[in-house]
Amino acid sequence: MSLTIFELKGQIAHFRRPDTMGTQATYPFITRTALRGLIASILGIEILPREARCGLRLLSPVKTVAQEMSMHGKSWVSGGSEKSFHRPTAIELVVKPYYRVYYKGPLSDELSQRLSNGQSHYHTYLGSAFCLTFPKWRSTLPSVKSEELNENEPLTCVSVVPSAAVKRLLIQNDEEYARVGGVLWEYLGDRRFKGTVSLLYEVSGRPLRFVPTTRALYPFWHFYQIPEEGTACLW
Repeated sequence: MSLTIFELKGQIAHFRRPDTMGTQATYPFITRTALRGLIASILGIEILPREARCGLRLLSPVKTVAQEMSMHGKSWVSGGSEKSFHRPTAIELVVKPYYRVYYKGPLSDELSQRLSNGQSHYHTYLGSAFCLTFPKWRSTLPSVKSEELNENEPLTCVSVVPSAAVKRLLIQNDEEYARVGGVLWEYLGDRRFKGTVSLLYEVSGRPLRFVPTTRALYPFWHFYQIPEEGTACLW
C-alpha cells in the first residue's frame, strides 16, 4: 500500500478532552480519533478500516489560549427543564495549528486522488465545526521502507510518538518535552470509544531522539523512513 502525505492548517482548533464539561479543555494537537474521522470525511465513509495507520508531525509550536464563549447547551447538561440554553463557557483553543499527516492503509490511492484534486465528501475541521480546515496534498509514496530497529540504538523521529514506544528518551539541549495521556484510541460508532493511548512530543515540533522499545512487545506502531524528512511513527 502506498503512503499518502498531506497537511492540515488553521487559525484555531479545539480537540475537546472528554473529562471536561463546565470548562472545555483541549488536547494540545489533533487526536487519533479526530484525525481518522477527518480522513474518513474526505473519503465519505463512517469509520476508517482498523488496519489503517496514521502518523502526525507538528509543523508549528503547540500554543493554546483560553477565553469565554457563549455556548449553546442542552437540558441534560444543565439539569433543568428548559430544552436549551446559552451560557458563558470557558474554552481552551489551540492557536495556529499546522500538521503534516502520514497515512498508510486501505483507500490510500483514493485519498491521494481526492486530496490532489481538492475534493472532500464532507466538511473537514480541526476538532470542532467552527474550526474549518482545507487539507493540502503533499505527496504520495508508492512504497516506504520500515525502519530496521536495533536494540539500544538511538532513533530520531520527526513525528509524535506513543510513549510506550520510547524505552529511554535522550534529552537534547534547549528542547521542551511533553506527554499527553488519555487520548481516545478507537471510535466504535454511536459516541462510543474503546481504549486510550499516551503520546510524547517536543513542544516546538522538533524531532524526538530516543531508544525505542522492542516492537514485538507493542505491535501497534511502525517506524518508516520518509525521503527528505527522516523517520516517522505510524500507529
